Amino acid sequence: MTERVADGGNGPNQGHTVAILGAGPIGLDAALMARARGFRFRVYEQAPTPAGNVRSWGHVRLFSPWTMNVSGRMQEGLDEVGRPLEVDPEASPTGHELADRVLDPLWALPELREALRLDTRVVAVGRSGTLKDEEIGTPARAARPFRILLQGPDGDELVEYADIVLDCTGRWATPNTLGDGGIPAPGERGLQHRIHRRIPDLPAEMEAWAGRTVLVAGAGHSAQTAACALAEVADGNGRSPRVFWLFRDTDPSFLIEDDPLPLRRELALTAEKLARGEHPAVIPVPGRVVERLVEVEGGGVEVTLRDASAPRETLRVDGILALTGGVGDHGIYRQLQVHECYATCGPIKLSAALLGADSGGDCLAQGTHGAETLVNPEPGFYILGDKSYGRNSTFLLQIGWAQVDEVFSLF
Repeated sequence: MTERVADGGNGPNQGHTVAILGAGPIGLDAALMARARGFRFRVYEQAPTPAGNVRSWGHVRLFSPWTMNVSGRMQEGLDEVGRPLEVDPEASPTGHELADRVLDPLWALPELREALRLDTRVVAVGRSGTLKDEEIGTPARAARPFRILLQGPDGDELVEYADIVLDCTGRWATPNTLGDGGIPAPGERGLQHRIHRRIPDLPAEMEAWAGRTVLVAGAGHSAQTAACALAEVADGNGRSPRVFWLFRDTDPSFLIEDDPLPLRRELALTAEKLARGEHPAVIPVPGRVVERLVEVEGGGVEVTLRDASAPRETLRVDGILALTGGVGDHGIYRQLQVHECYATCGPIKLSAALLGADSGGDCLAQGTHGAETLVNPEPGFYILGDKSYGRNSTFLLQIGWAQVDEVFSLF
C-alpha cells in the first residue's frame, strides 16, 4: 500500500492540502476555488471520466436554464481556456450538453487536470493516529491530517493525506431501495440484474423496453420523467410498453402553483394525467408498497404489493425501474466526528436550518444558510452539494456554488 500527500496547486495556501471527493459540478467548482486561492489540492472521481454521475443521466434535459447551472468561476474558467459559453442563457441543457460545454473543458485546465484522479474510489476517511471517540473538540485532533483510503483503477489500495476534506460525492450513486420502510424488499438484493435505477435513454434502448411490462416505482421528478417517456414509446410496430406506475401516495399532486420553470410544469401536468389513469399504456398503482420480489421461470419478476387496508396483490413484470431517490454514502466518514440529522441524514446544523425554513415546497424559493451550518464537529471536514441536503430534495446547483464560497471563507 502506498502512502502520500495530495498535491496540485501552488500559492499562499499551498501549505494546506485539500482533498475534494467527487468530480461533479460541485467538486469542479471547489477545485476552481482551491486553484484560485493557491491551495494544494487533489480531486478523486470514482468514474472513468469527470462528472460520471452527470454522464449517467446525460440524455435527460434539466428543468433549469443554463444561467442556473454554471457558476461564475466556471464562466471565468471557460473564458480562460478559450471556450466561452455561447448558448441561449434561458434554454435548458441536457446532462451531456452541460458536461460537453462546461465540465469537460474546465477539467482540461492544467492545474485541474494534474490534480484529477479518475477511476479512484474513496473507500474511507479517517484521522491519522486518532479514533472517532478520541480528542473530542481538542486542538490536537485538528492538528492531525486526514487519512484517505483509496482504491485505484487497477484495484490496488493506497492512502493519501490532506488537511481539509470536501465531500462532494453527491447521492446519485447510492439509490434508495424498493422495500417498505426504506430497507430492501425480500428478493431485491438478488435481483439487481432486473432492477434499473436510472432514467432510461429510450431512443438508444428501445429494444429493451418496447413490448415489455415494466414497473416504475417512485413519484419524484425522475419517476415522472420515466413514466411519461415510456407512455410515448412505440418501436414502429406498435409494441408500446405496458407500465405499472407505483407510488405510496393515494392521490399524488405534482404541480407547483405558478411554476416559473416551463419544462417542470409541463412534466407535472402530463404526470398527473398518467397518475389519474388517463393513458392506456400506464396503469397507476397508488397507495402501495413493495413487499417481495421473486424471479419467475421465463425471466420475469413477480412483485408482491400491499397497503394498510387491502390484501396483498401481485404483478408480473419483465423489469423494474426503481426511481425512489437516494442518499449519500455515509460509510466513508464513519470514523469521523460528523453530526448527522436522525431524520434526513444530512449534517445536523444544515438539516435543522432546512427543516425550519419555509420554501413553500419549491426548491427555487430558498437561499443559502451560511458557513456555520456546514461546520461539523470534525474540524476541516465539510459535506457540500446535494449530499449535504440528505433526504431533502430541494437542492440547487446555485446553493452548491454558495456553499463553496462559504466553506473557503473559513480558512
